[in-house]
Amino acid sequence: MSKFYEDYWQNKEVLEDFSYKWPVIKRFIPQKTKINILDFGCGKGKIIDEIVKINHKADITGVDVSNTALNFVKKKLKKFKFIKIEDGERLPFNKNYFDFIIASDVLEHVYNTQNAFKELSRVLKPQGRILISVPYNGLIKNIIITLFFFEFIFDPRSPHIRFYTKRTLLHEIKSAGLTPIKFGYFGRFYPLSKGMFCLCEKSKPPYWRRRRTNK
Repeated sequence: MSKFYEDYWQNKEVLEDFSYKWPVIKRFIPQKTKINILDFGCGKGKIIDEIVKINHKADITGVDVSNTALNFVKKKLKKFKFIKIEDGERLPFNKNYFDFIIASDVLEHVYNTQNAFKELSRVLKPQGRILISVPYNGLIKNIIITLFFFEFIFDPRSPHIRFYTKRTLLHEIKSAGLTPIKFGYFGRFYPLSKGMFCLCEKSKPPYWRRRRTNK
């Protein structure tokens, strides 16, 4: 995994989906000051570049599996923190640490997705929000792919190893204790959309559980 993404980021500069994805999802970036934001799978920092334009007072942390990407972004965005992580493993942050998390077209690259969702939920504060985007897979689109573009989409050299439908994405989100509050699509038109996003919120634990935890 690590070797693959070191090579991947050697020559990767532009996020192909950025031009049609970011105009749709950028409105969910919080503008509140003194806020902790995590970019999960930050790559070379394109998303963080854009977040700063929206909220230049946010405290931003980026994590990625690639040292190549992190070494690049550390030189480019020196005021923020960047940390190497392992695929789907425990995140190096305390519980309830971040106010907002963005995981933009990252989870389709992760082997241990169940744990990744749980970890994102763990480090998110109660009533904090997480914005997730992944490529869209649906019945009509998949029929067309199967008939005409199967080898293009399921290229064995592609970095995509997980394929989400709306149902499976929402299942993982809810299983991690997150509540979907806004769902949508981007790229082309539904039901042939290129991607989908979900803005989620972490609910506060019940009062009795908070009391027990605080004892």
